[in-house]
Amino acid sequence: MVTPTISAKGRPRLADRAISSAAFVKWMQAGFALINLLVFGVVAASLYESHAESQQRAELTAQNLSDLLAQGIAGDIDRIDLALLSAVDEVQRQLAAGGIDGPALNAFLARQQGRLPEIFSLRTTDADGIITHGTGVNPTARHGNADREHFVRQRDNPGTGLVIASPALTRLDQRWAVPLSRAFDLPDGSFGGVVYANLSLDHLANTLAAIDVGRRGSTTLRDKDLRIFALSPVPANIDQVAGRKLAMPELEALIQAGRDAGSYISAHTVDGVERKFAVRRVAGFPLYVVVGRSTDEYMAQWRNQATNTAAMVALFFLTTLISSWLIYRNWKHHQAATLELAREEEKFHTVADYTYDWEYWEGPGGEILFMSPSCERVTGYSPAEFLAQPDLLYRIIHPDDAHLMAGHRSDIAAQDEAGVDFRIVRRDGEVRWIGHGCRAVFGCDGKFMGRRANNRDITERVQAEATVRQLNAELEQRVARRTAELEAANKELEDFSYSISHDLRTPLRAIAGFARILVDEHAATLDSEGLRLLDVVQVNTVRMGRLIDELLEFLRLGRRPMNFGPVDVAQLVLEIFRELRASVPDRELQLVLKNPPPLWGDRTMIRRLLTNLLSNAVKFTQPRPQAVIEVGGKIEGDQVLYYVKDNGVGFDMQYVDKLFQVFERVHPVGQFEGSGTGLAMVRRIVGRHGGRVWAEGRGDVGATISFTLPAREVANDSTQ
Repeated sequence: MVTPTISAKGRPRLADRAISSAAFVKWMQAGFALINLLVFGVVAASLYESHAESQQRAELTAQNLSDLLAQGIAGDIDRIDLALLSAVDEVQRQLAAGGIDGPALNAFLARQQGRLPEIFSLRTTDADGIITHGTGVNPTARHGNADREHFVRQRDNPGTGLVIASPALTRLDQRWAVPLSRAFDLPDGSFGGVVYANLSLDHLANTLAAIDVGRRGSTTLRDKDLRIFALSPVPANIDQVAGRKLAMPELEALIQAGRDAGSYISAHTVDGVERKFAVRRVAGFPLYVVVGRSTDEYMAQWRNQATNTAAMVALFFLTTLISSWLIYRNWKHHQAATLELAREEEKFHTVADYTYDWEYWEGPGGEILFMSPSCERVTGYSPAEFLAQPDLLYRIIHPDDAHLMAGHRSDIAAQDEAGVDFRIVRRDGEVRWIGHGCRAVFGCDGKFMGRRANNRDITERVQAEATVRQLNAELEQRVARRTAELEAANKELEDFSYSISHDLRTPLRAIAGFARILVDEHAATLDSEGLRLLDVVQVNTVRMGRLIDELLEFLRLGRRPMNFGPVDVAQLVLEIFRELRASVPDRELQLVLKNPPPLWGDRTMIRRLLTNLLSNAVKFTQPRPQAVIEVGGKIEGDQVLYYVKDNGVGFDMQYVDKLFQVFERVHPVGQFEGSGTGLAMVRRIVGRHGGRVWAEGRGDVGATISFTLPAREVANDSTQ
């Protein structure tokens, strides 16, 4: 038999809770309803909050993606406009010089075009719209653009500036493009024609497709009139979509309101799929990037959560219902069981942070021959007093500094010029600091005539120096403290990144595994598109795995201890070059080794550094029939300056700051393989050796990576 007790919170004893059957039933019904209403309310509030969070995450993601695309497209247009302005200047220069030099202009246009992979033609027309110069232009064929929007707007509206016309199928190239044009004037100031560039629609589509918006997401580039310039994914009927206006009331209202950015949900799409759209105006141009994420896709996780939660709530409801029934049934038959069920039921109810100088002339015998009036301002004593009492000069010196003047007088006996700082006590008792300097005075006959002295009140300076010393001391303490905090924060961040990189492997293995199961066991039930998509999944999981491996290797470079020793750089370069040449047997590679001197460092890290640099040189010389890679160096003091030079595609120096950043690239995505971690590893390895690294290059000429490393054993911190 259960003995009745009083609970710690003063609830009645269990025996006192024995009630009648009808009262018990009412009490149980109220408890059942309260618990389930509470659970339903909490679940509903949680689902509502997670639904709002999912919407906010989708909107933020779309906004970030639209910002990224708008910046990229603005950069493309700025570069093209710069080429157009250069071409207009060249045309007008030739016209002013007496006429167009066709071959020279064609060559100029070809060079400009070659610097812009995003365009496939850069041409000129005359005032009648006839295409006259540029790649692929036959002047005798007299192809005309007089009816094209980019020509008409320049001809009819002088001073328009840059015109970005709607997409059109080009007549000479038979390719879809977005024409960008600028007008040029004849020497008399009249309209002379236009220079235009055809921005490849494929380039725009690839730019839009470079971001992941999901399987049913879309990205679109439109103008202020809602005309479609490019979209991704590219539909089969692109010729029926490009340049056409697709009504989207929400976007139209946003543009008419003069807003540069915004978001909305709409089903007024090409394919009718409802999406959450983020809009961002391309800075400085009447174009808008619209990024849409399918509602079904970005809310899928929430729906699964809601479904699972609903199932759990239903299960909870059923459980509480059955429990209540059992409680009621057993309460009737056994009082002890009823009291035990009362305890269980209590569990369901338990739901429980500034000086002028003072000068004087002291004679050979110590007499005062001259005393400047400033002495009174500095000392409080008049010149007459000093002339009458020459020893006053020494009596006003602070007792604690008398030895300084005694030492100074001893020094000047052997020197022509000397100085000393000391304190004086003014007439009013104030202590001031004096900067004293004196030099020997000689007559025309060379006879010694005493010394000329200069005293300057330097009290403020001394006080300032004391303050600076104090501040420097405090600053050093702060720097030491902040350095320690920063090192700790960096260590914590690195550990966190390292852990995250490891944790990414589990879901990646799951994706790869399930994709492999689908291919192995269900290939027969999938169509060619399904198999293709599975192949894309597998290829990208492998790529992601490689990125994780490279990220982990990058992080390990900051964690592993360093084993310093002599490193034969020339031998190491030869080993690595042989390995790289064996990996590309169909290419002609030439190594020019200019006696790089040995160094002192961690051989494993130096090998990784050289492997990354030589691999990059091999990769970026792919377009060359013969790749020439030059490695050399020279000793500069206790360091060695090395360089790796190639004749590859090079890069634009305006992007040099991006070279050594993790995952940053200076060439279009897809042009060259790689993850963007190679040069970041190089910078980290060089940094850990106490060196520095920099790059120089020119587009289509080649690149040179230079770096410094220790030439001999020095004190190194292996945990640096």
